Amino acid sequence: MIRWSQLEAAIPLDQLPTFHRAFLNLNRPELKADELPLRRVQQYVSQTLHSLVLQGQAKQQEEEFWLEPDAIPEAYRSLD
Repeated sequence: MIRWSQLEAAIPLDQLPTFHRAFLNLNRPELKADELPLRRVQQYVSQTLHSLVLQGQAKQQEEEFWLEPDAIPEAYRSLD
């Protein structure tokens, strides 16, 4: 499993919005994340992490999320 906070820390700050949009496009394509304002993207990322826990594709330990590799866009899987 991939630790969410470690993955985010490995991505340069200016590239995080692109990563978050790619994450949503993979897990919730119906949202059309590329068209959403950044604030909405951030809200949906949080919701999606919790949804992935309920679906068994992620685990939550306190405030930390651990995701199955398939829940992470392929281009970012090796950054953790």
